[in-house]
Amino acid sequence: MQKKVIARAWENTFEAIAREWHENKKSAWTERYAEDMLERIASNIFPYLGNRPISEITPPELLSVLRKIEARGAFYQANRLRESCSLVFRYAIATGRAERDTAADLRGALKSHVTTSRAAITEPEEVGGLLRAIDGYTGHFVTKCGLQLLALTFLRPREVRLGEWSEIDLDEKLWRIPAKRMKMRLDHLVPLSTQACAILEELRELTGRGRLMFPGLRAKEQPISDATFIAALRRMGFEKDEMCAHGFRSMASTILNEQGYPADAIEKQLAHNPRNKIRGIYNRAEYLPERRKMMQDWADYLETLRNS
Repeated sequence: MQKKVIARAWENTFEAIAREWHENKKSAWTERYAEDMLERIASNIFPYLGNRPISEITPPELLSVLRKIEARGAFYQANRLRESCSLVFRYAIATGRAERDTAADLRGALKSHVTTSRAAITEPEEVGGLLRAIDGYTGHFVTKCGLQLLALTFLRPREVRLGEWSEIDLDEKLWRIPAKRMKMRLDHLVPLSTQACAILEELRELTGRGRLMFPGLRAKEQPISDATFIAALRRMGFEKDEMCAHGFRSMASTILNEQGYPADAIEKQLAHNPRNKIRGIYNRAEYLPERRKMMQDWADYLETLRNS
């Protein structure tokens, strides 16, 4: 009898419900994302609230735990964890083990993470909304493909819109951009995810007979203008202080750094200038295996957000 009481009490704890929620949700996530999600909650929340009955956890209790994360300077992670906790509380409500979402009461109580100089959407739920908006874009198909590739490649808008078909190798799943087209005047390799390759295959059916990947509507030997992507975002309802064409780079950098990917691989994929300017020969293939995996993981993660 006592064992049954203990088992029932455990079933109503935050940790038990969080693990149950995670088990039910993980089939919709990539393996890496699922592991990271549980690890973040287990490391930061379970030690303090894991054994507490979920229905008895108060907003001040949860806020106290999240403040510990803020104290490390991890403002973005603190906000992400509040969102994750909210999902656990909502699952508890749905399964009859709680009556309120305690985490929802903390909206606005945490410090915002440092904003970037360019407007960018970095909250996962909002990223999913952005991706769905792009998928539903009813303007020029070439523009839609460009926006999708901005999200998948970390490239600058100019590097995408001036792309040429001779740079694409779908067999090797690589986009080789010559130094003359890069801001840092260095050759750049972009590993292409399965999703990016599928977009390029579709785009090639429309523009593959010409030199340019993204030709303008009126002059096929001229690329789309530098205002095209911005205009499309505005048409979809995203304001200038919310998202810009360069914002896809900040979006990827913020989330991948938060998820623990190697900073050097992220910086390399962003084509940032090497910190040590007196290095030997610049190696464009540096971290290529790591970058290949990261780019596919990123594409899978975006797909999860888009479908959630």
